[in-house]
Amino acid sequence: MFIREGKGTQEIAAALGVAPSTVTRWKKKRNWEQRRLDYQNSALNIAEKLLKLLSRDVQELQRLDPAAVDKIVKAVKAIRSLNQDVDMLGATIEVMEQLANFLQSRHARLYKDFQEVLPQFLIYMREKYK
Repeated sequence: MFIREGKGTQEIAAALGVAPSTVTRWKKKRNWEQRRLDYQNSALNIAEKLLKLLSRDVQELQRLDPAAVDKIVKAVKAIRSLNQDVDMLGATIEVMEQLANFLQSRHARLYKDFQEVLPQFLIYMREKYK
């Protein structure tokens, strides 16, 4: 919620039914600020934002002149190629978050171990794919 949706600690605490101080502690311990920055600067996130902006123009496609349509088509192709670039760190974070959610709901002991190892793994991936 903090990283992808931009929600604040108070809002997250209310949604999860925990104390705001707990969320603040999680935020510091798991380096959420850096993870949010990494996500915001990821190729995948940038491409998604660009596609949303272009979607407004595409809805008006019938009213646009051929030159404008050509620009939109070229922009979409460029964004798709950006999406195809390997955003290994972003993909890693996404997969790890999904795995953490799965473990938390089904395997509490593994989840605890996973939480201890995850920060080290993400640091490793950040260094490897800078």
